[in-house]
Amino acid sequence: MKCLILLFLSVTLVFEIAAEASVRTCEPIKVAMCKNIGYNQTGMPNLARHTLQADADVTLQTFSPLVQYGCSSQLHLFLCAVYVPMCTDKVALPIGPCRGLCESVYARCYPVLRGFGFPWPAELDCSLFPAENNHKHMCMEGPGERAPPLGTIPLDATNAVGSDACRQLVKPTSWVWVRGSSRCAQFCDAEVLWETGERKAAEVWLATWAALSFACTLAAVGAQLACGDRGGAGERALVLVALCRCAAAAGWGVRAAAGRTAAGCAKDSTSPTRMLLAHDGLANPNCAVVFLLLYYFGLAASVW
Repeated sequence: MKCLILLFLSVTLVFEIAAEASVRTCEPIKVAMCKNIGYNQTGMPNLARHTLQADADVTLQTFSPLVQYGCSSQLHLFLCAVYVPMCTDKVALPIGPCRGLCESVYARCYPVLRGFGFPWPAELDCSLFPAENNHKHMCMEGPGERAPPLGTIPLDATNAVGSDACRQLVKPTSWVWVRGSSRCAQFCDAEVLWETGERKAAEVWLATWAALSFACTLAAVGAQLACGDRGGAGERALVLVALCRCAAAAGWGVRAAAGRTAAGCAKDSTSPTRMLLAHDGLANPNCAVVFLLLYYFGLAASVW
């Protein structure tokens, strides 16, 4: 009986050692985002159950906008600790983040995700991580935050995600970050590429030439129709070109009649009192009409 017990214990010990050895197999970090993070060895599977570093890399890429935003100075370390955890042959399991590190990142970054309608990922649930770093459960605590909590930073136009990108544009005070579309939008009355008065002069110039184009092409169409069927295929093609140019000129006429604000701007969905340059034609019917006339008929005239 004792021999059977000893045999069972020996086999169990062998399997435990083999399993421990497989868990402790370390490999160099290949994920670009987590290189030079403070350690250079990791072990798979990670804390999110990825068995390959390539899979972890794909998941980490989805967090790039949040990392660039900088909601937490420890977010980079926290994500790498979860998806590319530290590995050493002296510890049986990969070393991930401590619960305190997770809670610090959660307090600053979850409001940003919630503002965009995204939930906090289940694999980043702070209850999954050790409460403290000790001899039983080793984990990374992080260096501490180097910025005020997110709750003290208003999520408005000047502090929204991507505001740094807006500040890098020409005349940064003429732009605002729109959280709903994740882009920088120009204020409707802002002068970005034009100096004072130049835009008005350009609008008058375009409207004048559009009126002349409309009159000339309309006269050409009328003259051809007056000639009846005496024209050949070439003349009929010229009529089609003239009609398309006439419709395109009408687009500029609609733009001039409606005015820049009515034809090119739309209300900000997050602040209805604020007018921004329209990027979505559906937000402004006048903009859609002008676009269709200019794009479709201008392209058709070029084809003919």
